[in-house]
Amino acid sequence: MPQLYDFSHLTPSRNISPNDGMVAVGLEEQYFDLGRRALELIHLSAQLCDKPHYPEILDLPCGHGRVTRWLQAQYHYAKITACDLDRDGVDFCAKEFGAQPVYSQTDLTKIPFESQFDLIWVGSLLTHLPQDRWLAALDCFIRWTKECGVLIFSTQGRTVPSLLARGQKNIAENIDKPALLEEFSSKGFAYQSYFESKPEEDYGMALSSPEWLIRVLQRYPDVIMRAYLEEAWGMQDIVILYKKAGHFEPLLGVPEMPLPQSDQKSKKSWLSRLMG
Repeated sequence: MPQLYDFSHLTPSRNISPNDGMVAVGLEEQYFDLGRRALELIHLSAQLCDKPHYPEILDLPCGHGRVTRWLQAQYHYAKITACDLDRDGVDFCAKEFGAQPVYSQTDLTKIPFESQFDLIWVGSLLTHLPQDRWLAALDCFIRWTKECGVLIFSTQGRTVPSLLARGQKNIAENIDKPALLEEFSSKGFAYQSYFESKPEEDYGMALSSPEWLIRVLQRYPDVIMRAYLEEAWGMQDIVILYKKAGHFEPLLGVPEMPLPQSDQKSKKSWLSRLMG
């Protein structure tokens, strides 16, 4: 996608932690571009939700500040909370960008936030969680969002499974790809742990179709989807939610979504290719 806004006037810190696992040697500009892209999407959310200011912001997971540095440059007046399981990353964001440090927990309900947030940015977290933890995390994010606040998160929708089904390499070589695609095609949501993931971590790759997500959001009558943007942040989709009490009447359930009969043939085709 082309640039949404011109942020060339901003001068975010270009100091990268030596422990930052999100940047590869020689690809530093790609790292900064992805951070700037997050800010573009956040600015888009401000326009879609009529939010000229974001006084209290949460970046979770913050890593070592790929997005936090851009938030600090644009919203210099804001109280920005940096939260991650990686304590070194949280400490770096506090020291380098003046963020409020909060160490995350595997069980998000145990994080001791003292207040709600005007903006929550969740980049590439739900993309790694099994369904029960995915849904529990979304509950937390919505609960932590202030009334008339904005929640933005990334998902892996149709792009990644499509590439996997076409035999694309170097996307997910450390998971059971046939099992992942089989589940995604039948349910609209799929998860497989990384081969190297420890049992207590339960960390891997999660796919969630746009349709599945819409059905999940029916649980939340206080949430309005302002945008669903496919491939808006690299290969990941972006969801922009606005919180407004009692906006919708509540609907129940998140039914499984069976694969349409018309798709059975194509499903067998990509499974055959994967199995070699």
